[in-house]
Amino acid sequence: MKKLLLAIVLVCGALGAVIAQTRTVTGVVTDQSGEGLIGASIAVKGTTTGTVSDFDGTYSIRVPETGGTLVFSYTGFSTEEVEIGSQSVINISLQEGVVLSEAVVTALGVQREEKALGYAVQEIESDQLNLSQDPNVISSLSGKVAGVQIISSSGASLGGSAKVRIRGVSGLTGGDPLYIVDGTPISNDNFSGSTSGSDYGNLATDINPNDVEKVSVLKGPAATALYGERASNGVVLITTKKGNYGKKGIGVSVTSSVTADRVYILPNYQNEYAGGYSQEFEEYVDPVDGQTYKGLLYAADESWGPRMDGTQYRPWWSWLPGDDYGTQIPLEAQPDNVRDFFETGLSNINTVAINGGAENMGYRFSFTNQNQGGVIPNSELDKNIVQVNLNSEIVKNLSLEVNANFSSISGLGRPEFGYNGDNPLTSFNQWFQRQLSMDRLADYKNPDGTFRSWNMRSPTNTRPQYWDSPYFSVFENYSTDSRSRYYGNIGLTYQVSDNLTIKGAIRRDDYTQRLEERNATGGLDLDRYREFVAQGREDNYELLAVFADNFGKFSLDATLGGNIRNNSYHSDDVSTAGGLTAPNLFNIEASVDRPNVARTIRNKKVNSVFGSATLGYNSFAYLGVTLRNDWSSALPANNNGYLYPSISGSLVFSELLNSNVISFGKLYGSVAQVGADLNPYQTNLLYNFGANPYGSNATFSVPNTLPNQDLLQTLSTSWETGIDVRMFNDRFGFNAIYYEGNVENDILTVQIPGSSGYSSALVNAGLFTSKGIELALYGTPVRSGNFNWDVRLNYARNRTTVEKLYQDLGNYKLADGIGGQGWGGFTINAIVGQEWGLARGRGFTYDDAGNYVITEGGRYVIDNNKDLGSILPDFQGGFLNTFTIGNFSINAMIDFQAGGQFFSVTKMFNAYSGLGEDTVGDNALGNPVRDPVLNTSGEAVTSVLRGDAAANSGGVLVEGVSESGEPLSVLVDAVSYYGRLFGVHERWLYDASYVKLRELSVGYTLPKEKLGNLPVQSIGFSLIGRNLWLINSNVDGLDPSEILPGANNLVFEERGGLPGVRSFGARLNVTF
Repeated sequence: MKKLLLAIVLVCGALGAVIAQTRTVTGVVTDQSGEGLIGASIAVKGTTTGTVSDFDGTYSIRVPETGGTLVFSYTGFSTEEVEIGSQSVINISLQEGVVLSEAVVTALGVQREEKALGYAVQEIESDQLNLSQDPNVISSLSGKVAGVQIISSSGASLGGSAKVRIRGVSGLTGGDPLYIVDGTPISNDNFSGSTSGSDYGNLATDINPNDVEKVSVLKGPAATALYGERASNGVVLITTKKGNYGKKGIGVSVTSSVTADRVYILPNYQNEYAGGYSQEFEEYVDPVDGQTYKGLLYAADESWGPRMDGTQYRPWWSWLPGDDYGTQIPLEAQPDNVRDFFETGLSNINTVAINGGAENMGYRFSFTNQNQGGVIPNSELDKNIVQVNLNSEIVKNLSLEVNANFSSISGLGRPEFGYNGDNPLTSFNQWFQRQLSMDRLADYKNPDGTFRSWNMRSPTNTRPQYWDSPYFSVFENYSTDSRSRYYGNIGLTYQVSDNLTIKGAIRRDDYTQRLEERNATGGLDLDRYREFVAQGREDNYELLAVFADNFGKFSLDATLGGNIRNNSYHSDDVSTAGGLTAPNLFNIEASVDRPNVARTIRNKKVNSVFGSATLGYNSFAYLGVTLRNDWSSALPANNNGYLYPSISGSLVFSELLNSNVISFGKLYGSVAQVGADLNPYQTNLLYNFGANPYGSNATFSVPNTLPNQDLLQTLSTSWETGIDVRMFNDRFGFNAIYYEGNVENDILTVQIPGSSGYSSALVNAGLFTSKGIELALYGTPVRSGNFNWDVRLNYARNRTTVEKLYQDLGNYKLADGIGGQGWGGFTINAIVGQEWGLARGRGFTYDDAGNYVITEGGRYVIDNNKDLGSILPDFQGGFLNTFTIGNFSINAMIDFQAGGQFFSVTKMFNAYSGLGEDTVGDNALGNPVRDPVLNTSGEAVTSVLRGDAAANSGGVLVEGVSESGEPLSVLVDAVSYYGRLFGVHERWLYDASYVKLRELSVGYTLPKEKLGNLPVQSIGFSLIGRNLWLINSNVDGLDPSEILPGANNLVFEERGGLPGVRSFGARLNVTF
């Protein structure tokens, strides 16, 4: 490997002996009326050299001394190519509509003509990406790229995670794409709490959306093959804004936004019955006055209690010492008590950017401060992000490029999620009493500093039975987190000749994540403290040669390069055990017992060589090939190298037409193979440190999983074909793609006999096939004077099938249980011959006519191992409308999903505990379902056949057929009915379909003539909103688009999640 890299260096060094000159070309890019176009793209064809035009359309770019070709492009306008020759000033007017071929960013940051690509690449410009000032650049992609599914956590999670799926799932784990920022690979790891469920977010949230110029999504293996073993799940290329190379002067831009976040969706609660296990009041004797008072069963955490009809009773707080002792109040509903818990979260994002340049340099510096208050009390997130971009010709024909990004993030009280005692939503939605006042719960401290809770065991024993006050959880059991990070690169670019460029770069991504979690003394749980520190680092050393030239009717674009990558990760996780030696002494040394200590170390090295070539003929036919070889330290030394090839082609058939309808048309296709590397140390035997020493000696243990020295990389092979057509001078167009692929040699953990000394082993196994279609439609239905209406529709459908697993293994469990709980054996599976992600669990039994099979006691006959369908959606997409009316603009982004399903823990417990709206109302006899079930003798029973029920009987009506097929109609006591449904997974599986108004912005740009003599170039103001309207959903009280359970790769469960959040705000942009 070292010899190969050395050969590349020597070849490039030899080519560098050919000395050439570079020079500066300047000019102005305008529209047909002569107005300057801000943000137009100008690139030297076949190279990585490019720039964008300034606010007035001016630009400056370094070009080879002997000329070359400049490519000018701007969204909605023609793309023009101009031979440079000896010109030093090139002004150009772009025409609306007629698009020849736009330049797009491809693998390794090389700009290629779109017509020459034989695979799918979709770009999102900054104005579309940043419609509503979403602080998470990943979430802002929702619905905007065909074939890309974004699954977000709730906005209440305060900077929580977002997961990206490109073309569905692959293999067993689904996988994440590779993220590249200005050529530098960055980690998108995420972190969550240990015993807590806090979601500390993806590392991609360190990117400032205001710094992003465009995002390119590389979908298929042909597009990603040059990135090798990490690109099997696609690549997200992020290009940031740059300075004005070659143009003297300084520009300043200020972007400031403020948004208010409010909870907008909660479960539908019942407001008829109070807390308790029965509808009878409890009676308590006051130890002070000896009188008997009505009260509730405070120790109950369910709401099957007395009807809230205004009866006088003693609430929980009337038994505590103080002025309120002995108070009686009417028993009344608190319909807004859960909503009253949440606050309005205010978020401020302010960015100041300075960009400028000189004859031989360009630079941009930006600083962003973000302060976000959470909707959960005592939660806050602060970010400071600094970015520096510099491009300078340090000597003739040699340029220096610097990209540096620094971020500092600190969080306080990030909310808990999931089925967790410190998650207030677990209490509110699953174990609560509906008469509770949030004002009273907020008063969670006694005068002596001890804590009080509504869930006290009795009036004389006020220790909580199950739950602390929700305010205790957020103000006492809070977490803090911080992260410091640097990522970027420094590189040199040498213009060897008009056609050859040599680039070398050193790239680094380095972060340190710190977490602190605490359980306060005096709560229900044992007091506790935890510290977690993780340090991750990746270094890349890259050398790249880029060649471009024309030979008569032929053109050739080629790259050759090599890369050395080093990855390291180190974490220490330490927590107290047995409590704290002193109250609220949050220090590891205060551990009563020996602290829990865990250390993780991972190191990995990958060496690579790669190359690509694209041959074109007469701007009509193109053939491209790529080849990459990776050598990974994670693989066995005798078999650690893998080759990844691809071949692609395109035919620009519009070159053969003389049509007034089709202005551009291209057929394209590709075949490619990429791999997925192993994690370190999976092929070698490593001993585990023991938790307890043997005397003064450390102990070690053999791991449970047998390593496999013959493990191979997972390989993904696919092909795709597509058509790109633009019509009526680019007024309308579409891009349609069909693809198929397979994943083989995935890594499975299989059970082995205990006599081996191990319980499991790692093996290569499996074959998974996928196929899908992607469709992007766009057009301008109306273009009339000062009014334009532009639309863009994305649609994608994917299917992944499990063809085989390992030997005679027919089912591999992808996930077992729900949120770590068994609850009846619900699993997500890869089953041979079935679609990936099949849910299996307890479900109903039906007869041939679709009737429930039930017993005479009203019990459903349950199938304990029933196939319940796939968790993956049938299709998804997005619909973007942009209206321009003079200086006003309106952007509305709607995204949608059809199919898929998820299990709702909230819904299941909401019913089981008597909190949900479904648990009240009248039955078929016109009586309240919670009234006793009565037979004709007036006796209260658990269930009764409808024909044998009293006219005033309560209960839930269950209808179906017996196992022999006879019709049955049974009234069942409500508590028993919903108790029997607990753990019947089919009942709590919900359709994940939705249609959502994700983003909306209404903006106004002040006309230039109204700026007068102000030292201001432009002023823009917009009203913005996110998650404004869940237009359609098949589940009440939950948002199917925001159920990501933190740092979880599989998305199939809503387990006590945080509520959906709606954001309203305003944004101001000023350019000086």
